Amino acid sequence: MAEVFTKPSRRIRNMVAKELRLIVKDKVALLLIFMLPAALIGMLWWATDSSEMGDVEIGGDSGGGFGGGLQNATVPEPTNTTLPEEESTGVVVGLIDLDTTRMYDGEDLSENFTKTLERLVDELIIYEDEELAYRDLYQKKIDGYVVIPDGFERNLTLNEPTYVEVHVDASDFIKESSVQGVVSGAAILFRVSKLWIRSEVFPNMIIEFAPKGGFLESIFGSFIIVFSAYLGIAMTASQSIVGDIPLRRMLLTPTNRLEVIVAKVIGYVIIGFFQSLLLIALWVIVFGLNLNTSFLTLVAIMSLIALTGSTTGLLISSISGTRLQANQIFLFVLFGSVILAGFFIDVGVLDEILPLNQGMRLLVDTAFKGLSLLDVWLPIAKLLAFSVGAVFVAAYIFGKKPTLG
Repeated sequence: MAEVFTKPSRRIRNMVAKELRLIVKDKVALLLIFMLPAALIGMLWWATDSSEMGDVEIGGDSGGGFGGGLQNATVPEPTNTTLPEEESTGVVVGLIDLDTTRMYDGEDLSENFTKTLERLVDELIIYEDEELAYRDLYQKKIDGYVVIPDGFERNLTLNEPTYVEVHVDASDFIKESSVQGVVSGAAILFRVSKLWIRSEVFPNMIIEFAPKGGFLESIFGSFIIVFSAYLGIAMTASQSIVGDIPLRRMLLTPTNRLEVIVAKVIGYVIIGFFQSLLLIALWVIVFGLNLNTSFLTLVAIMSLIALTGSTTGLLISSISGTRLQANQIFLFVLFGSVILAGFFIDVGVLDEILPLNQGMRLLVDTAFKGLSLLDVWLPIAKLLAFSVGAVFVAAYIFGKKPTLG
């Protein structure tokens, strides 16, 4: 009878303790939550170390690739060379023209290159100051910006390697490749228009907003830890209601089913907190990264992602009638989340909604760009709204079920 009159807060504490005991006793669950993500970090380290792709730094003052020049500085302008018809690329690029040299016997080469690039992008924004372009790239107003260095026309005329700097955002693979593609295309068309057959103009990629350390380890490592924190917790939580025999007995007492959901969420968030400590520590220490935010900020973000993962798993578990159904629904969520994560393909408006996408944005904007939690309040609000909504939906569905299956 004492259980009947126990305050709700105490009942929740008791259920949280019960949930933690069950998780600790479940060796497979602990393996999935802690060991598998650590194994993924280890595989990334082995892959980058074995393939000599670790610590890749793209861009720099010296440029890259092969430069060339004019075979003849007075090659005449062809009269029958035309640019292709304009097509929408969805790319917005900034440009800073620093070239002051004038040695070519035709039109100004930097202006000609600018016009060629303008034909291949949706919008070309001309900047007088590189700091303004850098700020707009930081705020995602542009997808990248190109700097035509001083001496551009002189180098071409004197048959010397000529590079244009292409600055892209390290946190956006899709836009990064798109900007690289249009600038490379503009360089090719520019050479063709002059009948130059060597690499007279070569784009020099400069990756912005990447933490100090290996570029690949930073980008792919961030995806692994967000993926593990969200889907790893969701996978375990998806089994937390169906087939829970102790919970069946507990529901014979005057226990509110919303209290059950809240207690389970709290239990998995606690586990997710310790998982976050492990993942972030491994990510930073193994790859020697110097991230642009504090360790506590990263732990807070990862704990929020774990909260979203736990509510996702509990929603799956409340919908499912059996463990098999829970596994099948989770697999659908798993592959759907990976496909729609926006990491390799543009998923449009879904990128602003899906939890995994918002988690990636949170981690990238804080760890790479150095934003504070106040600066990224919108993704935080979206994850919290998703979590609260999932809790109430799970509690409603759970309350309508006559049995646990």
